[in-house]
Amino acid sequence: MKRLLIAMLVAMATVAPAGAQTARVSGMVRDAKTGEGVAFVNVGLMRPSDTVFVRGATTNFEGRFEISDVKVGSYVLQASYVGYESYMDNIEIIDNIDDLAIGLKGGTLLREVEVVAEKPLFQMDGEKNMYNTKEDPSIQTGTASDALQNAPGVEVDAEGNITLRGVSSVEIWINDRPSHMNGEALKQYIKQLPANAIERIEVITNPSARYSSSGGVINIVTNQTVKRNEFLSFGFRANTMPSFSPWASYVYANDKFDINVYVNANYAHHNIYSDGTSALFDNNGDTSRFQSHRDTTENRNFGGYTGLNINWNINEKTHLASWVGFYPYWGNNHSTVNLDYYEYPTPLNLGYRYTHDNDDGLFYGGYGGLLLEHRFDTTGRKVSLSLNGNMSRNGGTSNSTFVYRNPAFPDQVRRDYSLTSNPSVSAELNYTHPLKYDWTIEAGLSTDFGFGSSRQTLDTLSGGVYVRVPLRSYEGHEHGMDNAVYATVQKRWGGFTAKVGLRGMMAQPYSRWQYDDGSGSTTVDTTFLLLVPSLHLSYQTKTFTSYSLSYKRRPDNPGSTQLNPFIRYDDYSYSTGNPNLLVAYTHNLEAAWSKYIMGFGMVNLNAYLRANTDEVGEMTSAGYAPAFFPATQLVNYTYPDNIGSSHTEGLDANITYRPTGFLNVRLNASVFNYAYKYNGDSDSKMSWSVRLNVWAKVWDKLEIFANAHYNSPQLGLYSMSVANKGVDFGVSSDFFDRKLSVYLNVNDIFGLAEWGQNTIAPQYQTTGSTQFDSRFVSLGLTWRIGKMDLEGKARQGGSDGGTPQM
Repeated sequence: MKRLLIAMLVAMATVAPAGAQTARVSGMVRDAKTGEGVAFVNVGLMRPSDTVFVRGATTNFEGRFEISDVKVGSYVLQASYVGYESYMDNIEIIDNIDDLAIGLKGGTLLREVEVVAEKPLFQMDGEKNMYNTKEDPSIQTGTASDALQNAPGVEVDAEGNITLRGVSSVEIWINDRPSHMNGEALKQYIKQLPANAIERIEVITNPSARYSSSGGVINIVTNQTVKRNEFLSFGFRANTMPSFSPWASYVYANDKFDINVYVNANYAHHNIYSDGTSALFDNNGDTSRFQSHRDTTENRNFGGYTGLNINWNINEKTHLASWVGFYPYWGNNHSTVNLDYYEYPTPLNLGYRYTHDNDDGLFYGGYGGLLLEHRFDTTGRKVSLSLNGNMSRNGGTSNSTFVYRNPAFPDQVRRDYSLTSNPSVSAELNYTHPLKYDWTIEAGLSTDFGFGSSRQTLDTLSGGVYVRVPLRSYEGHEHGMDNAVYATVQKRWGGFTAKVGLRGMMAQPYSRWQYDDGSGSTTVDTTFLLLVPSLHLSYQTKTFTSYSLSYKRRPDNPGSTQLNPFIRYDDYSYSTGNPNLLVAYTHNLEAAWSKYIMGFGMVNLNAYLRANTDEVGEMTSAGYAPAFFPATQLVNYTYPDNIGSSHTEGLDANITYRPTGFLNVRLNASVFNYAYKYNGDSDSKMSWSVRLNVWAKVWDKLEIFANAHYNSPQLGLYSMSVANKGVDFGVSSDFFDRKLSVYLNVNDIFGLAEWGQNTIAPQYQTTGSTQFDSRFVSLGLTWRIGKMDLEGKARQGGSDGGTPQM
């Protein structure tokens, strides 16, 4: 209501008396320290006698503003934005005033009269589609995973895997720099980071040459507004799966230094249910093997996380940041598989009941990093150096028992051991230099070095003694170095922006694998030289209508595991690499339009075309492998291969309806067509997805949330995914001047969640479906002690362990 009244006052104040002599006041608002333009600053003119507001405007993305139809005379000029000291100065308006320069200093929250302009939930700025998380009350009690679900084109599955328009090779950045986290660390970070610690999420579906990602970039920008003081928060999150996670966060900060210590523990217990069939066909199309299975897995996980984050403003121009985190997890799971298995042409029943116990599975990981940034002046010229390191280790021993239904086959007892280690280090140097006439150049270089080792052994019990199975026991070593140099040039003409870039990359994958007895050694050692050109055009009007057009040619070189022809045998199949893989290229063309409509909300449309040559896909075929299987036994095997060509064309729509500050309805919808040609075969399918979110605040205390989503089946190379759907509901409320917050959520109310994929290859076809305890009730509690101004820096409790704000 308050915002509505202020907006009405602003509207009435903008109506000048007929015939009055008027002028225009325009200029630029910059951060006094960095020289960068500040968006969404409220600039107002007030009467000197009583500081009554007369006219005002809000700066655009570049920090520019214009106040029209101002009656000549004396005024007090004020500029205000949360996190900066309010700027006030006396001004005499006789004629038009252009290029007025305003510098805002950071340090205090605003206490003067403000002209409030509500920031839209979704915005477009050049190549970035921005989701202003801080402005979305419907996800404030959730985690980063919840917030990412609302970002345009982003999906997070039940395991925490992130895709952007169905592409998994998306790169996650934290506060404008790569996270450099391994897969598991990133999942835990997303599950743990609270949504109310996020300022905005920037989605770049077609990134420029500045970025190394082949599938898009998601930049999570956390809230960095902090005053001098201390803040302690603690709480817990629990659900009926069950799981329980207590946590605590402590922050100390002053004008030059801040430190955040975060700890949490976690216990989780959940069940996974799956079933499916598979059929293998010989060259004549006759059935060679048929299997059906029903699986139940019970998982218990114990873990925790400890993290430290430090920021130090050495002086007004130099900033140093460092971060370190460690997260151990212990897993204990028990699986039961009932398999019906028939070999043809003479039906031979090889079915069995299989039990698997993993009693000492241990996973731990850690990471650390350092960022040094120096700003040369207030124009935005700066240089930064970042160093990052990651480490993860995953290993354990499991025991399995096979009880065959056919008495001709003796029961079998196995012992499996696995150990994988994946450390990595990286460094990046970046330089940005704004020039005259709104030109900006950016250049940099980076290097990434990752190395790892893996060992897998299988022993079977025979005569009371475990005997090693040679071709099921192996070890490997891999390393790779990726070096890159890039440059971009940007030019602005008012609301129009053009940006061109070029990135040169050298990738050097290496791997060596061999069986436990020293046989079968295979080595891959190769080098790829790649170029990435990009072009981005955008235009934004003064009424926040945005247009953009972008193109990028993106190479994707195969990895060392994909290239290595080493064979990994399983019970009834095997997998191998393909040393003849070619570099895949994608031509990505996008056009977008967005409009912020006062009194309604936001509309965003994005059309895109992805044309691929030599796209790498996973192929399944049938053949013989007499080195391990009987010479007459037909088995299925998988290998990567280049698809001749494929293309995807689609349209994304994001519509936000927000008539008042107490109601928010958001609709995300996407429709796309995927088609491919491979070995004379071709296929295509239209797919679509929709997500509806509703938030409402009632009785000025209770917040109600509801969302529903549906993803239709999607086509892959000889495969089709299973449709996924679900409905969630939740409520939350604050007490004692927001010192205490409580929320209650019901996840997947109707138990609809399901994942799976069906294979439709010429010689191998499967069906499969997986469900887990997706319907559960969650309860969360947060207690805060200290100044609330620090809450944006303090980590808040989420779900399953994680990594710190960076």
